[in-house]
Amino acid sequence: MAEKPSSGAQRFMPRVAVMGSDIARKLESRDPRDRLEAARYLAEHADNKQIVLIEKALAVEPVAWVSSALKRALQRARPDGDGLRMQERIDLSPDQTAQIYSDALEATAKQIIHEIEPILGAIRLSAETEIGDFEGSDTKRGLERMEALVAALARLRQAAGAPKVQEFALDQCIYAWIAEETELKPVSVLRAGPQQTVVEGDKGLVGLAFANGLRNAVDATLALAVENKKYPEITVNWGVTDVDVWVAIVDSGIGFRGNLTRAFEIGSTTKAGHLGMGLATAQQAMTSLGGTVRLIPGEIGVRFEMRWPKATA
Repeated sequence: MAEKPSSGAQRFMPRVAVMGSDIARKLESRDPRDRLEAARYLAEHADNKQIVLIEKALAVEPVAWVSSALKRALQRARPDGDGLRMQERIDLSPDQTAQIYSDALEATAKQIIHEIEPILGAIRLSAETEIGDFEGSDTKRGLERMEALVAALARLRQAAGAPKVQEFALDQCIYAWIAEETELKPVSVLRAGPQQTVVEGDKGLVGLAFANGLRNAVDATLALAVENKKYPEITVNWGVTDVDVWVAIVDSGIGFRGNLTRAFEIGSTTKAGHLGMGLATAQQAMTSLGGTVRLIPGEIGVRFEMRWPKATA
């Protein structure tokens, strides 16, 4: 008689098997994160027995990033020769390409952070006890730069994650984000958008993109050699159209210096001491929401504009 598996064996069942038995329930969940998890699983493991299940879910799926994963799953599952070869023959839509990139970015950032954080912690602990003048040492400055890189990677990973869509008061959030980013800085910000602007979206992702845009505007303003330190105002405006929500940050600072087409690449920066991940993080946050970010240089300063679609659009 076969022995009954121990509780330990059950506890360490492969995730693929557990996920496979849970797909239908997750696809019907009201939480888009559950549906995205199931759709991503199907994009990697679907076969022709699951075509009806995928088509049924795709027909009623309102969220773009989940739909993209379901479309990839359907391409894999269709009985038209080998699924993987068929996928290579099909041109991916921009939404699908963006989702694949987001998935890879989130997984890669997670792995890097997981590996680096304990090593940095151990180095800092050893350095603090082994180096006499640690506080004034190059070692401390190097560690702080590495820790800032890990923190930036964590924000980038957050930006690539599946959004948690909810209603929130955009105007109130913008006021709070402005206060947080400009505290103790000699800049003034004009708030020009309408009050009581309630929108749908992921507040964390919107805040992440906004903070990076405003930070760049503040840096560009403070870089001006202004007599008596009376810096020009930064203007923040926002609104809602028939199809999307938009936020614009306009500064009259030193303007954009560099290649505009490469401005959103990871590591691209013209500022000394900066990691060059702010605009990349802002763009990824909006991409995760199905939106966009644009930099529009003017004769003076830059307009940073972010948009994401309304849930009903």
